[in-house]
Amino acid sequence: MTLEQKLAALRADVDVLATATPETVLGSLPNWDSLAILLVVSHFEHGHQQTITGAQVRACRTVADLLALLPHKP
Repeated sequence: MTLEQKLAALRADVDVLATATPETVLGSLPNWDSLAILLVVSHFEHGHQQTITGAQVRACRTVADLLALLPHKP
């Protein structure tokens, strides 16, 4: 899965990220809140079978940081 494919899947599940790019600062998004963080956690669990915590998401500064939490599969 390419970076663009990962981003497209994340955008589909998390409306707040609909127009985000990898460089988008999460804190600059008007609706970046606890619900958005929960949606990201859910996306990782259901879309990638990967468990992450809200703390891991909150530690991310940009969308690229979120995508970096995903394992790189060949």
